Amino acid sequence: MIELRYQDSYQQIRSQTFENFEALLLAFSGCVTIPDYFKVLSLTQDDKDLGYQGAIGDLYRYLQTINPTNK
Repeated sequence: MIELRYQDSYQQIRSQTFENFEALLLAFSGCVTIPDYFKVLSLTQDDKDLGYQGAIGDLYRYLQTINPTNK
């Protein structure tokens, strides 16, 4: 299970969960309904931090670098 936590424009903490890495990639390879400028607070897989800090808009590029199927 992958959890993405981010802060919205109202300073509220939101989260989305994805069943696996492929589902996360699929969601971010298309049209994501989360604005690009929202700040990612954490990205975890099975409670392990995946080390991303930045904006939603840069997340897909980061996911490509850590994609386990690319290795």
